[in-house]
Amino acid sequence: MVRKAIGMPQLGTNGFLPVAQRKQVFLPEFTIALVRTPFLSPRYAQFRVPLHFNKLDLRDYLERVYGVGVVSIRSYIEQQPITRITRDNRNFGAWRRPQSIKRMTVELREPFVWPEEPTDFSRWEKESWDATEKHQQRVRKENAQKPDASEKPDEDLRKAYKEQAEQLKAEKEAWRPTWKALGLEFAHKEMAKGRYAPAPKWMKKTP
Repeated sequence: MVRKAIGMPQLGTNGFLPVAQRKQVFLPEFTIALVRTPFLSPRYAQFRVPLHFNKLDLRDYLERVYGVGVVSIRSYIEQQPITRITRDNRNFGAWRRPQSIKRMTVELREPFVWPEEPTDFSRWEKESWDATEKHQQRVRKENAQKPDASEKPDEDLRKAYKEQAEQLKAEKEAWRPTWKALGLEFAHKEMAKGRYAPAPKWMKKTP
């Protein structure tokens, strides 16, 4: 029995099209952010670009992807201040300088005006977002490690020392060494004799 040959699908309607004839889609491997700059005229726009980006890259990107004409470009690198805050903004670590930010100001052929900022954020659930953000900031502040925690005194311990000192001055309480206050007099006597001193009764575990 001879089987019939299965016909090949027509080109252009399936995946058998040669690579050179397929529609090529290229996605950029970088992120460019358009910054809102109300202090600039409509002829200028500012972008935050990667550090390896140059003026020719940004000009070709704007002209080929968005069809935006460019007259000139000015760029500068904004150095970040030294900080001890970790990258997750939760704790403090070693002193470091965060990565710098590169900005480019483009002079456009056609003016560009930013749209007005929205005043009603109800459809974006801004109230819930703000409440969650405040809660996270409060929890982060409570659990964060303070950089000068070791330099600040313990306020509770300082208050307890002050109260005890006032009682001693008023002779309401007789001063005793720590080993006497803990009931270790017997242990000190036995240790002075060179013998093993058992633990006091208050240190023994009760079943």
